[in-house]
Amino acid sequence: MSEAISAEQGQRLCIYTRAWRSSGAGLFAQELVAGIVDKGGDVTFVAPRAQDARFEEPRPRLRRLVPPHEQPGQGRISNIVRSLSRMALSVLFLLRARMTCRVFIVSIPDPLIVSVPALALLRLTGARIIFIAHDPLPHAWKLPAAWRWLERGTHGACYRLASAVAVLSEPSRAKMAEAFPTLRTPVCVIEHGVFVMGDPQPLRGDGLLLLFGTLRRNKGILEGMEGVLSAHAAGVPVRLVVAGGVHKEESDYARAIEECAARAPDVIDLRLGYVDDSALRDVLGASDALLLPYTDFHSQSGVALLAASNARPLIASAAGGIGALMAEGMPSVTIAQPVTARNVEAAITAFFATPTATWNTQAQRYLEHTLDVRSWQAIGAQYLALAARI
Repeated sequence: MSEAISAEQGQRLCIYTRAWRSSGAGLFAQELVAGIVDKGGDVTFVAPRAQDARFEEPRPRLRRLVPPHEQPGQGRISNIVRSLSRMALSVLFLLRARMTCRVFIVSIPDPLIVSVPALALLRLTGARIIFIAHDPLPHAWKLPAAWRWLERGTHGACYRLASAVAVLSEPSRAKMAEAFPTLRTPVCVIEHGVFVMGDPQPLRGDGLLLLFGTLRRNKGILEGMEGVLSAHAAGVPVRLVVAGGVHKEESDYARAIEECAARAPDVIDLRLGYVDDSALRDVLGASDALLLPYTDFHSQSGVALLAASNARPLIASAAGGIGALMAEGMPSVTIAQPVTARNVEAAITAFFATPTATWNTQAQRYLEHTLDVRSWQAIGAQYLALAARI
């Protein structure tokens, strides 16, 4: 055992992502780097400068290669130039990292037209690639239906170029097998780590729910909002904050969300756009539960882990990895299938029929379990072990 541990420690890995915000996929990569370094790995991190300055503090065994990223609020032309610069420099930095690293961990790379050739070039040099498939297939396709074969094929190319694919839940592994039945690359499950937003606050019990994250159709946003409106009309003292950015491929869905919220602004507080850490901490602390009425979903939910990491229960469908968390004991009320406004209303009613003190006790107990088994140090150790195997 000691020989295996020493073989994993001291490995030099390169971790690559285009994500830079310290939330969602960006925070995933930043925390993963920290977890691997904490477990003794040497990391070259190719990624734009992190939004949260603490991830840019110099550390032993951490080397940073920093391409630029887009700047919200700047002109379209300026951001196109920044995007192109990021893509070109990222490829150059990956080749530079290849001088000292053999194993590359890829999470949310640049557009596949750029990243697939870059990954192929790395493989030609003898590199080994761990590709983190947050979702085996995209939630919203970028190309028209007639060209979907090409888009699916480029996703498949990423998986075939990898020495191993890491998914975040067992349902993701099943979806991968269904979507790519001829894939020969080993697919392993390494769970999502925790997202702690300071000292968890007890539930206030004043009826506020939070629906947070990128506003996509497969997250059942409209069904969740309609369910809240129905529960409120039936006398349940519930309000809802919907907070997150609009998915650029689903602008029509965002308009429908705005129209629904406008019907009852006293019940639904819609906050479109990026939510920074301070605002998220505040709204999370004020919430009694997170609402996740997901429909076509197969991965692990970072939002569900955010809830678990901050002692918040769920009102959620058992979709993807959320169902595994529920089966493990995460405090929750399950939204029955199919996810409809009526079923969301029933779950909300059941949630508020349970005393707040009961939810507080259960959420605190599950928080302690989550911090134990899903710390980023524990996740980092699993990636180091996988890197040693390949």
